[in-house]
Amino acid sequence: MQKKPLRILSIDDDLGCQIAAIRYFTLVGGHMVWTAEDGAEGLKKAAEFLPDVILLDLNMPDMSGLEVIEALDANTITRHIPVIMVTGGSLTDAQHADLKAKKNFIKLQEKPTSFDRLLLELEAAA
Repeated sequence: MQKKPLRILSIDDDLGCQIAAIRYFTLVGGHMVWTAEDGAEGLKKAAEFLPDVILLDLNMPDMSGLEVIEALDANTITRHIPVIMVTGGSLTDAQHADLKAKKNFIKLQEKPTSFDRLLLELEAAA
């Protein structure tokens, strides 16, 4: 049985990560991918497209991933969308606890990550 293609929103300020996400999740996974290069654009696209799952970078210049997930959670239109956060950095214990408290938070992945594993997690989250 063929699975339904997911609508994935990748919010990441790194153009290379955006291109890799589009190529991998579209070609290998058969999914639709939108990208946003910062938090504000990501919030706008999340409300507009209502993706099945969001892949969110933690460290971005305009808004951190923590601020984005807080805004997603505060909006009744987007609070149900599952979020997988990726980071090349680390979180404090307080930040990690705050993140785990968000209903839409699924998992934190460290960069670099395996796209195979990330694809499985995105599909499981949706």
